[in-house]
Amino acid sequence: MLERMRKHFDAQEKLRERVLDASREVIRFSARAIAATHRENQSSADEFLAKARDTLATLAEAVKAEPHLANSGIILAAYQEYGEATLVRALIRDGKLLTPEELSIPYKSYLAALADTVGELRRHVLDLIRADEVERAEQALKLMEEIFELLMEFDYPDAILPGMKRKQDMVRRVIEHTRGDLPSGSESLNVLLSGPSEGSSE
Repeated sequence: MLERMRKHFDAQEKLRERVLDASREVIRFSARAIAATHRENQSSADEFLAKARDTLATLAEAVKAEPHLANSGIILAAYQEYGEATLVRALIRDGKLLTPEELSIPYKSYLAALADTVGELRRHVLDLIRADEVERAEQALKLMEEIFELLMEFDYPDAILPGMKRKQDMVRRVIEHTRGDLPSGSESLNVLLSGPSEGSSE
């Protein structure tokens, strides 16, 4: 009995190590894909995303024997980083918001990735402002606002969606700062963000 139990837990330990290594690889490839997207190096971005996707598929296959691992932080973090990298590429390159089904990632990871995408879009906006492409910067800000509106639809407690309220507050602040960075006259921020000020006649 002792031997059987030790073999069981030895196998779980080895699986956890494999999963952890694969998760780190997905996160590393995803970060490189985001950096390549900002550099407008699409071939490198596609290459890193393909590597992340392949590693993620290996990861999903590895945990089939241990379903309890599928919802572990290690796995969800890998899905989240891959989701963020893919969303950033699609939003910046095509102005398109991919769905969780198109990304094949869980809803929780998708929403967390979507929130983090706003920070990368802010970086994109600042790059466009420096390049004197204000119109494109305003379009990117509108994407950020649309993501914020979508995220605000998910008003659930932490027991259901851990950290979502904090993410929503973070996204709100990022958009407000980005609005302030745009040249004067670029007034496009949604009323959802701040609402009318007290005593305002506007």
